[in-house]
Parts: sequence; structure tokens; C-alpha cells
Amino acid sequence: MTLVFVSAMAVSTYATHLMGGQIVATNIGGYDYQIELTAYRDTIGVPMGLVAVFNVFEQDTSGGWISLFTSSVNYDTTSGGLMPSVVSVYGVEVYTFIDTITMPGDGYYAISWDECCRNGAIINMSNPLSESMKLSTFLMVDSLNPNSSPSYTTPPVAYLPAHTLWQYNPLPFDPDGDSLAWHLDVPLSINGTVSGYEFLSDSAYSDSAAVFSLDSVTGALTWSANMVGHFVASFVIEEFRNGVNIGSMIRDMQFIVIPDTSNSMPQISNMQSVPTNSGGYPYIVLSPNQNYQLHLLASDADVNDVVNMLGFGEPFDLTTVPATINVVPTGNGNEIEGTFSWTPDVSAVRTAPYLAVFRVSDQMFYFDETIQFEVSMTSGIEDNNGFAMENIYPNPVNNMMYVPITLEKGAVITMDIYNILGVKVYQSGEMNFTAGNHLILKNIDLNSGQYMVSIKDNSGNLLSTERIIVVK
Repeated sequence: MTLVFVSAMAVSTYATHLMGGQIVATNIGGYDYQIELTAYRDTIGVPMGLVAVFNVFEQDTSGGWISLFTSSVNYDTTSGGLMPSVVSVYGVEVYTFIDTITMPGDGYYAISWDECCRNGAIINMSNPLSESMKLSTFLMVDSLNPNSSPSYTTPPVAYLPAHTLWQYNPLPFDPDGDSLAWHLDVPLSINGTVSGYEFLSDSAYSDSAAVFSLDSVTGALTWSANMVGHFVASFVIEEFRNGVNIGSMIRDMQFIVIPDTSNSMPQISNMQSVPTNSGGYPYIVLSPNQNYQLHLLASDADVNDVVNMLGFGEPFDLTTVPATINVVPTGNGNEIEGTFSWTPDVSAVRTAPYLAVFRVSDQMFYFDETIQFEVSMTSGIEDNNGFAMENIYPNPVNNMMYVPITLEKGAVITMDIYNILGVKVYQSGEMNFTAGNHLILKNIDLNSGQYMVSIKDNSGNLLSTERIIVVK
């Protein structure tokens, strides 16, 4: 349920063309919280005010809201900057405001900020230029059970082409490990919700092939926009502890859909080689204290574009043994190879999977792929402790290739080979091996090019991948 209350204007001057933002509240001890506002605006219009006013409310026993205090903070000049712009005359500014506040005691609180006005070019609300942009975060404060707000951990992206499948994952995350649920909602204004708002899942805004939707499992957003223009969506994360709702956080995002038919969307080309769970989601099970590597290939059909890949998510942010991603060019046009590497320790074992987002870009458009990683004591083949694959040789390969593997316990495995488009070009039958060292010999008849060799167990769990080059 969206709670609405009236708050004071943040600054005396109004910044038109506000595009979105979020408020994150982080417990730093007792009743003290660090409040971080990130706000986005385009570079056209009245400049952003350099002082933000946070408004703090407490919920009373009847469900009403009591205004407690306001706190003013200057723009953090060490943070923020410009987001990449597609058109040289149009940019997106990022503003960060960081403050520390002290709550008066245990209770349920709301922290809000608002300023006028939204971007007048927004299509899916009736009068955006007259609407303020309001952001709110709600949280239960309990000195005996510290609670920080959830947040979205990937940075927003501003631009996408019309009539093109596009994926973006804001990547919901809670630092306390609370259960999360997320949904889309009507954006807020100073006096309630904005007027005349239409969800982007409407047929006026979405192609039928990819209706605007937010995945309830991964948080990934999928959309094929039906028209060019400026659009706003409001994302809400709710957090639950022991089945009780203890807070929520709202992020507004503006999407700029442009009529670009000359620039292709960058893609990870071998996602088909990543194993999936019963729900069809990319899902990999890991064992603690065992190194795991995943090789992802990305490219762009526009040969002059420079492709990049970044990794986001909890595995990369762990304080002990975080995951890493190393990106190198393959030498095949603008193709790159991103190697995700992680050796989780026992402390990473848990029931809930870790979400990781791999974002590829060509410096104009972005495309996200989401993979879930489960760290389990019972993953793969007998905890996956017993499998290792050495480097395939020779590499480059002509016809005969040798795949050295080591098994501590007997297992049934299969080997698949995928081309750079992610199409499976070879599939072995089941191979039943006893414990020990083995050398798989395969005579492959493939055209010259780059391929990925994937070894899986008989449950479909990915054990290892390696890139090979075939030269004829």
C-alpha cells in the first residue's frame, strides 16, 4: 500500500526536468541513519537546487503520520556527475545528497524528499510539468534489531531504442538479508500521486512481443517500446522480516526511447550455454571453497562499436572472498570475453540464491542479463568437490581435441559445444566415469571460429566452461 503525506518543498528554486531518483536509509548504529538521496535530471531547464530537505515522519497507532523534523544537506560535490548521453546536446545529471539523522526511538518512520518539477516531455502522465517529483522510503526502527532500507544496486540507464527487445535489472537488494518483494506503482507527487498516469504495460506503449514487465523472481525489467518519447516508471521494493512488512523504498526512473534503427543492441551471445532451473531462469549451483568460472561472450553487430561488460550484485560486494569479473577482447571483431570468477567460502552458503547482473554496452545502449548463483553444500556432483577440468589442448583445435578432467568420485557428465551465437553445435552422449584422472578425446568437425565447451552433470548443472578456437 502506498502511503501519502504532505511535505515541504526542498529548495526555493524549482528544477524542471527531474527524471528520477531514490532514497536509501542505512543504519550506522543505534538510532543513527545515513540518508542518501540520488536524483537525476536532464541538462535542459532550471538548474538543480543544491540543498535537499529530508522530511521525517512517524506513524502513530492509528496509522496516521506525524511530522517530526526536517534536515537540510548540501549537494555532495564528491559524488554524482553526468550519465552518458546519446545526443551531444542532451545529457543526464546525477546529484547525490548525503545526511545523517537520528530517529527519536523505536517506531515506523518515513523519509521523503520532493521538488518541482518533472520533465514536461513525459508522455504517460497528463501534466508532468506541473507535477513535483516525490521520493519516499519507509522503515521500521528497532534498536535491538537494526534495519536498513532495501535498495536497487545497479545504476539506472536512460536510453533505449523503439521496437527492440531491451532488458534492465535494477537489482533489488537488502543489506540485512530480509526477504524482498517488488512491484510497479504510480509515481508520487507532493499532494499524492501524479495525475493521469498510465502504466507502460499498456498496449499504447508496449509491443505485444515484449510488454513492459518487472520479473517477480529476479527483478529484471523487459520491454519493447511501441513509440519514441519520455516515459516514467516507479519501482517499489518491500522488505519482510519473519513475515512482517518492515519497510519499503521507491525508485522513479525516466526512460528515453529514441528512434534509432542504425545502432544494434549489444548482446551476450552465449547465454544459451548457462544452465537453467525448472523455472527456466539461468541458475548455477556452486560449492564452498571451490573456484568457479563462467565465460560470457559479448559483441555488437555494429563492427565499429566498442563493447564493454560490467558485473553488479551481491557476489561482487561481499567483504570476504568477493566474485570478480575480468573482461578482455577476444580478437574477433568487437567481441569481448567476460570471465566471472568466484570461490565462495562456507559463510556464503545459504538457501536464497545470489543475484548477479551482467551488463553489456556499446556506449549508447545497455542490455542486462541476470544469473542466479546458489552456494550449497550439496551442489553439483556430490557437492561438486570432485570435479576439475584442465585446459583443453591443443587450442587452437583442428579436429582432435583433448579434455583433461579429474573426478574424486564417479559421475555421469555430458559435453556441449556452442558457437559464438550461443547455438549448440555439438552434444555428447552421457559419459560415465569412475573416480580419477581422465582424458576425453573428441574428433570434432566444426568450421573455423570460436566456440564454448561446457561440461555438465547429469542434472544439467554447469561444472565448467572453456573457450576454444577452431582453425581449419
